Amino acid sequence: MKAEIITIGDELLYGQIQDTNSSFIGESLTAEGIEVVFKTSVGDDINRITEALDVARTRADVIIASGGLGPTQDDLTKKAVVKAFKRNLIFHQEILKQIEESFRKRGSPMPKVNQNQALIPQGAKALSNLWGVAPGIFIEDDETLFFAVPGVPAEMKWMVENEILPALRERKPRHFILHRKLKTTGISESAIYEEIERLIDPKEDVKVAFLPGYLGVDIRLTAESGEERHAQVKLDEFEQKIREALGDFVYGTDKETLEKVVGKLLSEKKQTIAVAESCTGGLIGARLTNVSGSSEYFERGVITYSNQAKTQLLNVPGEMIERHGAVSEQVAILMAEGVRKLARTDYGLSVTGVAGPTGGTPQKPVGLVFVGLAHENDSFARKFMFGEDRNVNRERAAQAALNLVRLFLIKNRSAA
Repeated sequence: MKAEIITIGDELLYGQIQDTNSSFIGESLTAEGIEVVFKTSVGDDINRITEALDVARTRADVIIASGGLGPTQDDLTKKAVVKAFKRNLIFHQEILKQIEESFRKRGSPMPKVNQNQALIPQGAKALSNLWGVAPGIFIEDDETLFFAVPGVPAEMKWMVENEILPALRERKPRHFILHRKLKTTGISESAIYEEIERLIDPKEDVKVAFLPGYLGVDIRLTAESGEERHAQVKLDEFEQKIREALGDFVYGTDKETLEKVVGKLLSEKKQTIAVAESCTGGLIGARLTNVSGSSEYFERGVITYSNQAKTQLLNVPGEMIERHGAVSEQVAILMAEGVRKLARTDYGLSVTGVAGPTGGTPQKPVGLVFVGLAHENDSFARKFMFGEDRNVNRERAAQAALNLVRLFLIKNRSAA
C-alpha cells in the first residue's frame, strides 16, 4: 500500500501554524507498513483541493486529508470530495443528533451553522469524533481508500488511531516497516558517518538516515519484513553495532529525552542536583522539571543573571568576577559550588556565557559558554563555542550542560 497525505488550509501555506498533523499521520502509517510516498498542502480553494484529490488518486492507494471539515464557509473539504468522487452530499439525522448531544454536554446551544456537519458524501461512512463535533469521512472507491479528518490535532489523532488504522488493518496485506531513532549529542553528522560508514551497506536489511539538528544528530534505522519480530531483531542487532561504534555519544532512543536520561541516572544513585543559570535563563531547570517525578532529584534552580546575583546568592567573590569576567571557567566553577552549597545537594550545575547578539569581545566572542559541575571535592568546568544566534546558543548551552552531567554520572557509575 502507498499513501498520500493532504493537509488543507491557507494558514498552513502562510506559515501561520506548523503542520504537525502530517508528521503524526505519516509516522502512524509507516508503523503499519504503509509507505507514504507524497505529502501535499493546499489552501482553502475548492478547485485546488479537488485537483489535489484527483492527482492523489492516480498515485496512492490510501489518501488521508486533514482539515476543512468545520461548519463555516471556508471549510471546503466535503465540497471538494463530492466533486472529485462525483457524489452528492446527504443529510444524516443521526449525525445531527450526535452533534446536538455534544453541544448539550458542553452546556451550550448548538449554532445553526453546525447543521452543515451532518452532511456526508453519498456512500461514505462517517467516522466518530470523541474530542469534537465534526465527523470524519471514509470512502472506499474502487482501489482507493479515502479518509478525511478534522485539522484539530487532538481530534485528528483520536480518529487516526481509533477509526482509520483499524480500517486499514482489515484491508492491507501484512507487512511491517519499523523505525528506530538513536539520539546523539556532542558529535557532528560527519564525525558519526566516519565512525559507522563501514556498517552502512545499500544491500543491508537495515537502512540508515541521518537527521541533524542543533541539539544533536538522530540516526534513523529502518527495517522491513513480513514478520514484525524479524524486523525488530534486525533493528536490535544494528543498534548494538552503532552503540559499540559511537559509545557514550548515544544517549537515548526514539522519544527519550536527555533530561529524562539524566533524571534516571540521578534516581539510580539516589542523588540530587541544583542548578545556577546565567545565559540560559532557566532553560535547564525547565527541562529537568519536564520529567514527571523530577522533584526526587532536582532540588532547586536559580537564575543569577547579574554579577550582583552571582555574588549575593552564590557567594562568588566580586574580585573573581572582576579578574576573570562573569563568563569564565573560574566563575562557572564557583557558581556550581555556590548553588550546591546553597541547596545542599550532591551536585551543583552552572552555566554562564555570551548568548548574543551583543556583548561579545575579541577575547570572549558571542557563543562562548562555560558549564561548571561541582560534586564533593570534584569541581570543574568545560568550555564550549557555539554560534551567533541567541536562542540557539541558549538551547545548545542547556543541552551541553545536561550532557556534561550525564557523562559524569556514567563515568562515576562505571567507576563504582
